[in-house]
Amino acid sequence: MKGLARLVATSATRLMSTASLVLLASTMSATMSATTAHAQALPTAAEIIAKHVAAIGGKDAVLAIKSMSQTGTLEIPAMGLSASMEMMIAAPNKMTSKTNVPGMGEMLQGYNGAVAWDVNPMAGPRVLADKELDQIKEQSDFYANLLYSADRYSKMDVQSVVDYAGEKAYKVLTVRKTSGTESTMYFSVATGLFIGGESTQMSQMGPMQVSQNVSGYKAFGALKFPTKIEQTIGPNKMVLTMTNVSFNSVPDAAFDVPAQVKPLVKP
Repeated sequence: MKGLARLVATSATRLMSTASLVLLASTMSATMSATTAHAQALPTAAEIIAKHVAAIGGKDAVLAIKSMSQTGTLEIPAMGLSASMEMMIAAPNKMTSKTNVPGMGEMLQGYNGAVAWDVNPMAGPRVLADKELDQIKEQSDFYANLLYSADRYSKMDVQSVVDYAGEKAYKVLTVRKTSGTESTMYFSVATGLFIGGESTQMSQMGPMQVSQNVSGYKAFGALKFPTKIEQTIGPNKMVLTMTNVSFNSVPDAAFDVPAQVKPLVKP
């Protein structure tokens, strides 16, 4: 449950055998040529990212934002649980989230550019360090996360076109520089939009496999954001529904270290 509260997501190898190398010889050259042509037809990662950014409203519209607040609900259907949530992010690298879970209390997580924290009624307050700190730093990288900035990745490789969530999608393997987090990302061939992915996320309980489907893009001001994110974490499924996104109105005080965390911060 503690891991679920914090987590607001392999290419297949085709093996071919044959009983007759003689029969293969006549078709090998044509097969290799077709494979090469298919690989060359794939766009670059930069082209895929550029199409996504254009689809959500464009780089200039993103750079006009200095802060953003998102509100919505988080549901865990198998547990019959529904919670309200709010996330606030500000350039260049601040983030805070609050989730109110009925019967459990308020869960907080954040990073103010220097200190990262996690407050959970079941486990108490913590100051994040090591891999969890690296991860939340990346999650707080405001413009880089909206623009999928290439300089934040040590690897961005386009693998293939696959069927994903009912449509054709480019499959892109990525590795973040700071944390080393490996992810598989899917971008719609038709719209260019990011529609899902898989990754390993760090938590207090260790690494957790996360997959997510992203849908319901809607315009909020000059930009489009998904309104539905379905996450699967281990055997559990969560559904995040965003109801509102507002811009440039988040106060600096929103990123203050919570009172219960302050005694844990080393001077």
